[in-house]
Amino acid sequence: MLGGGVNLNSRHPLRLNVGFLLHENVGYSRKFEFDYPAVQVADDLDITTLTGSLRLTRTGQGLYADGRLQAATAVECVRCLTPFQQPLHIQISELFVYPPDLAADPLLAVPETGLLDLSPIVREYLLLDLPLQPVCRPECLGLCPECGNNRNEALCQHPELDIDPRLASLKNLLTNS
Repeated sequence: MLGGGVNLNSRHPLRLNVGFLLHENVGYSRKFEFDYPAVQVADDLDITTLTGSLRLTRTGQGLYADGRLQAATAVECVRCLTPFQQPLHIQISELFVYPPDLAADPLLAVPETGLLDLSPIVREYLLLDLPLQPVCRPECLGLCPECGNNRNEALCQHPELDIDPRLASLKNLLTNS
């Protein structure tokens, strides 16, 4: 079935009422659309511009979730320490087991209430997509090691440091390459 699923809970947009899907035949599916300006996924992760869709399909074991979500989160550039919005793109392909007592992982179980909370799974996927060393842009020049000036915004005005004569020949390697 191509009908769209409805999430009426704007305070918890990743909490879906899927109880009706549990009473459908195997193969029945419903697509859930996401378009939220800001979402607190967990205490340690706030995201903006959450968009995408997730198709939940009834299987003999529970509900199979398949879809793509995009979002952004505030991070700090490791080179220049400037805050910026890091885009995140995730592909979700998970089986949520029903009844919940058959699930090996409680995060991958549909509770008896029929309210499926995707927050823990989405959090894991988003954190895995977050780079270990986020950079605001590939050509970021970073901070000057001498004065701390952001070299993306202005050139440094300090004189070059005196080089130890024993290491002077190494400077030639930098100018010759």
